[in-house]
Amino acid sequence: MPVILVVLIQIMCGVHVVKTGQERYWLYLIIGLPGIGCAVYALAILVPDLLGSRDGKRLIRQAHDKMDPERHVRMLRDELVISETSQNHVRLADELARIGQMEEAVVHYQKALTGIFTHDPDIMVKLAKAQFDSHDVVSCKKTLETLIQMNPDYQSQDGHLLYARTLQELGDLHKADEEFRVLVEYYTGPEARFRYYLMLREKGELIGAKHQLETITVMARRAKPHYRKLHKEWLVKANQELKTFA
Repeated sequence: MPVILVVLIQIMCGVHVVKTGQERYWLYLIIGLPGIGCAVYALAILVPDLLGSRDGKRLIRQAHDKMDPERHVRMLRDELVISETSQNHVRLADELARIGQMEEAVVHYQKALTGIFTHDPDIMVKLAKAQFDSHDVVSCKKTLETLIQMNPDYQSQDGHLLYARTLQELGDLHKADEEFRVLVEYYTGPEARFRYYLMLREKGELIGAKHQLETITVMARRAKPHYRKLHKEWLVKANQELKTFA
């Protein structure tokens, strides 16, 4: 069993050498000194590569969050004490929202809307999202409507999706349907179509709902691998839901 394990590790390291274009001498080291060669390659190439990658950094961040979820919050609170600016309120609110403290995030987004940033559309979208996630959909709708009124030329697909979801949550399914119909035609990624599917299913329009899922799968099949990797969560959900229509 140990011999088979070493061989498998050798193969994995060898494949990584070829796929990532490493120097060929690594292959000789891995083959010539199976255990030591693989260990050296892992320490010299694999571990730094993992830690420097997006996934590696995400894993490290998640580990840090579990051990001390408010470490960044404390730092950002200190910065806000030193300099109470809209930008610092937003940075603190962003971090609070990231770790799920939505109600306090709302407070700081509201405080950020002052001076030249009173009707800043980017901050208002973040405020509306925090209000929605804290289950205050009425305030979310008011924020988005004020945003539209004060920034008529502003465009945000995430803000548009949030508005459609807010209408759905408030029970205005007819208006939400209108917004979703427009949204799915330009929204980047499958999330909007999947959420439109959920609303159509809620309305009992199963044919239209199934069509949205089928469209998601067709678009994913024709897209590049990066698209499928980037939107894996929604594609998996769409495929799972599509099975219920079989």
